[in-house]
Amino acid sequence: MNINITPILFLLPSLISLIVLRTRRQPWGKICSLLGWRLGAPIHYLWALLIFLLTALLAVLITLLVVPDLDRHPPPGITVSPYAHLGLSLVSLGGAFLNEFFFTALGEEIFFRGWLGGWLMRRYGFLVGNTLQTLIFLLPHLAILLVEASLWPLLLLPLLGGWLNGWLRYRSESVLPGLLVHALLNTLSDGLAMAMG
Repeated sequence: MNINITPILFLLPSLISLIVLRTRRQPWGKICSLLGWRLGAPIHYLWALLIFLLTALLAVLITLLVVPDLDRHPPPGITVSPYAHLGLSLVSLGGAFLNEFFFTALGEEIFFRGWLGGWLMRRYGFLVGNTLQTLIFLLPHLAILLVEASLWPLLLLPLLGGWLNGWLRYRSESVLPGLLVHALLNTLSDGLAMAMG
């Protein structure tokens, strides 16, 4: 059994910050605000849904028009390849969503938007801070170029998604709306691979 420690590594900076801030007697409310660990207002979830729909449209267009063979024959080493032969069903989509939510999106949103993005936006302002966190978020996604350089158009998705989720984090003071968008977009990619694989 393979254990993916990446989500744990992404959670560590926030947990360390929480411990340090609590030892300095910072109130829980302030700590949660700094880390983006709040619910956010309902309007931000409506924004999240709109962002998901717009980004999903772009993802489908890129997949079908620019890299149409990606979901039919995904190269080994990209995240959709394990889903390509499952077949599309509610069970496989539900499993993909839970996997994406807990093992990909949760750690990435808490780290990139909650901890890093929150700090950068407080220090440099929204525009510069959010752009920096987006570019840093893009870095690990560049690994797709090592698998196949022709997949570069897919990098538009983490670039746009990272920036919009940073905007959601800034507006809502929460990572949860962006977490929902992130998990749904990843599940959409998995679902396309299931449907076309």
